[in-house]
Amino acid sequence: MGKLLAKRKDPGSAALEIGMLLTALLFLYPIFYLILTSFKSPDQLYQPLSLPDSLYWGHYEKAIAKVDVPLGFFNTLAISVGSIGLMVVVSSMAGYVIARIPRKFFQFLFYFFISGMVIPLQTGMIPLFKMGVALHLIDTRTFMILLYAAGALPMATFMYAGFTKSVPKEIEESAAIDGYGKYRAFWLIIFPLLLPATGTLIMLNIYGIWNDLFGPLLYLKDPAKMTLMAQVVQFKANNQSIDYGPIFALCVMATLPLIVLFFFTQKYMMKGLVDGAIKG
Repeated sequence: MGKLLAKRKDPGSAALEIGMLLTALLFLYPIFYLILTSFKSPDQLYQPLSLPDSLYWGHYEKAIAKVDVPLGFFNTLAISVGSIGLMVVVSSMAGYVIARIPRKFFQFLFYFFISGMVIPLQTGMIPLFKMGVALHLIDTRTFMILLYAAGALPMATFMYAGFTKSVPKEIEESAAIDGYGKYRAFWLIIFPLLLPATGTLIMLNIYGIWNDLFGPLLYLKDPAKMTLMAQVVQFKANNQSIDYGPIFALCVMATLPLIVLFFFTQKYMMKGLVDGAIKG
């Protein structure tokens, strides 16, 4: 007990804790400012250090009246879920095959997937746009799902291959004795053991897909298919005003689902990252 108290009184540890606390506050302040400003009246909007006298809902009413927020939420959710689902299915099977079959062809595929992690996104914008036009997929949610899933495949395959190597082969042999085929054994026995990797990949990719602005603006033209982030930009461009109250309200509605998701899943994401580092 005495050692514990002495450790707590260590000036170095106290300074480290204070530094971490200040860093956390620095990162949390933009979220606090975003939510706080969305409830300020127009008279207080440009007073960054003041607190709202009362909760002003006018900005939210104006934003919802001019922007189809439910439709934007549906588009964002559909694209995010479709992209994550396709990424998980393809990369989990690819990582399993690469980890289990020691052939040069599959090792080449592994390095081929890894090479996709070093290719800048900007280099493929024009070819991807031309490909979308040629395949008549431009301005569709399907095209966005394929793009996001393909972009996430290299990292996802790398993680699944590392996690699969930690699963004992004896489990698959026992499943084969019980009459399980390859696909049935993978989805019913192996894949549940890969859930830490799956959860980590979902959390690592959902934020980028949900918050992406450039992709929808580049590959989507129909306002009925725009995501929440694209709706924020279009609202500002269409109104040509400096009324930032509704913009703050739209940003809160767009980011709130991710904030709630992070609070409920952060420990699982960290667990998956730590396990992946150890098993990799």
